Amino acid sequence: MSQDNWVELGRTGGAYGVRGWIRAVPVESGEVLLKAKEWSVVHQDGTRTIHTVTSARRHSDIIIAKFADIEQKEDADKLRGTIYVRRELFPEAGKDEVWAVDVVGAQVINAQGQHLGEVEAIGSNGVQDLLEIRWTTEEGKTARFMIPMVKDVFLLDIDTDKKQVTVDFDADWR
Repeated sequence: MSQDNWVELGRTGGAYGVRGWIRAVPVESGEVLLKAKEWSVVHQDGTRTIHTVTSARRHSDIIIAKFADIEQKEDADKLRGTIYVRRELFPEAGKDEVWAVDVVGAQVINAQGQHLGEVEAIGSNGVQDLLEIRWTTEEGKTARFMIPMVKDVFLLDIDTDKKQVTVDFDADWR
């Protein structure tokens, strides 16, 4: 089974209660975990199990979920590992929104067509999201810089099909 279309979204945290519910600690907001009806758990020994989610809900800063094939607390406690969801099971992103997984790895060009680097991650400064971009200097060293994801100021276009982000950012500002 290819790992390429599976996206890491959290980790399991053992049983919740005595009826086979599990605790899940999401990587980000957990929005996808709440909506996806199939989760894959890669256990600590490297094995993978796929589970149908019959119910999931937020509980404080975690998500609790019920799998169709887990009925006992002891079985839920055995589910220790990393949670993945297939990318094609993600809900549609909202208007003028994209999933970070679709932007990471995208090439970044400016309005003049100059290549600025590649999106390494999406971060935040508490006010707005930031594109974290990796590029190679003329000396061959790897460098990083950030561009605020402010639409129509710095961010001009995101084309997830082309894996390309167009920004209003001068190459000399890196």
